[in-house]
Formats: sequence, C-alpha cells, structure tokens
Amino acid sequence: MFQSITITSVLLRAVLIGAAALALAGPAQAQLRIGVTQATDNNPIGKPPGGVDRVLRVGTDIQANETVSTTAQDRAHLVFLDGTTLTVGPNSRLTIDKFVYDPATQKGDLAVTASTGVFRLIGGRISKTSEIKVTTPSSTLGIRGGIMVFLVQASATSSIFLYGNQMTVTVAGFPPQTVTLPGQIVQAFAGLPPAPPTFVVQGSLDAALQNLIGDTKAAQATLAAIQTLIDSSSLANPLTLAAILQAIINANSPSSNNVTTFVNSPTPENPNQIKASP
Repeated sequence: MFQSITITSVLLRAVLIGAAALALAGPAQAQLRIGVTQATDNNPIGKPPGGVDRVLRVGTDIQANETVSTTAQDRAHLVFLDGTTLTVGPNSRLTIDKFVYDPATQKGDLAVTASTGVFRLIGGRISKTSEIKVTTPSSTLGIRGGIMVFLVQASATSSIFLYGNQMTVTVAGFPPQTVTLPGQIVQAFAGLPPAPPTFVVQGSLDAALQNLIGDTKAAQATLAAIQTLIDSSSLANPLTLAAILQAIINANSPSSNNVTTFVNSPTPENPNQIKASP
C-alpha cells in the first residue's frame, strides 16, 4: 500500500513538473517565430541565435535575434507578425534585435541593426504607436507609420523617407533630424550632426527600389543606387507623393525580368501601404 502511494506521488510529481516545463517553454518557443520569408532571389542566408547558417526560402520562418545576410545576387523580403515588411537588398547584413508584439492591443516594439547594404522598411501595426528603430554604424533611424529606404555603409547612412508620419535620423551627441515630407533624404556621417533633409532625385529613387525588388540591372550598381547627394538646387523639382507611390507600385509590379518568387498564402495586412497612420 505504502509503495503504491509512493509510486503514485512520484508519477504525479513528474506530471506536474513536466506540465510546468511545457508552460514555461510554450511562450518562449512561440516567441521564436516572429515572421516569415515572403520572397527571395537566389540564396539569402539566415542565422538564428545559437544556430547554423541556413538558406532562406519562401515560407521559411524568421526567428528572434536572427541575422540575415546577402551577397551580390541575393535578396530577401521578410514579413513580421504585425505586418511590417523589410526588404534586404544585395550585399547586405542585418540583425533583428528585438520584436515584441501583442495582437490584442496591436502594440509592440521592433528594433534591428543594419551593418551594411541597402534596405526598404514598410512599417506595420507596431509603427502606428511607436517608432521602429534601425541602428547603423553611424546613426539611429526611426520610422513612424511609413516607408523608408536606407543605404548603410561603414561610416555613413543615407535614408529616404517615402511615405507616412515621420522619419528621424539621430547621431549620438547631436540633435536629431525629423523628416515629414515624402521624397526627402538625410545623410548621416559618424561623429557629425545629420545633414538637413533635401529632396532626392527621381532616377536615384527608382534605381534603389528596382534593385531592392530585383531586376536585370547589374548587382554591382545596387549600393550606389541611393548614394546621389542632393544639394539645394534639387528643391525646385521636389518629388510629389503621387510620383513616389507610383515608383513603389512600379517596383513591386511583376515583370518578365523579375525572378522573385512570392508566397502563395495570404500576406498579413499592412495598413501603411495605402495610408499613413492617424
């Protein structure tokens, strides 16, 4: 009788410990998956924390703290659980530092570190209530309810604000530059205050978007696509919002030269693709 009670107690204790372990592991495991690879060109590489390099294919999960890198012929288009989309262009490297999202409140935090390359970020639901942060070697970028394209180099970052509420560019020790007019670019160099916003040239913007989405242009031209420095003479012909949106639409339209493949499952809604946050 005593032995039976002892065995039963041990089994019950084991079950309770196992249940507690599952309860603790469940949310942690669920948090690992923070998005999905929606489209790729060639063989972009993802490396989860503590894992090994893996080729990102359409439908591959994106995990917290994952590093995504590309070579000259690669691209990766990532969609996060809040609807934020991030395109990683050729010769680029990026780490997802933080992703927290509550579907019930549609609030959270998203922060990434872009080491080098060219990127496009379209803010999802998180960006409607808080800035999405991008840390580069020379500056920190923030985007609220909008779209930006940015080029990252070892000591300089060029950021183009395409649409939305605002983009901020900060260099440590200096006041930030805040951009609210679509089509403006801010140049930031390490150790110097960010330059005042100026309007970007249409050809430079088109080239950047086309290279991000993938076409037949030489991959070597990608990192130079948005390096064109804009001076005050460009203010006479600023881009209109309609022209910017049309460039985005054109860059995302399928063509015979586009080898990007897309996920067949429905894409998470991104409200900022059609309007800015209130």
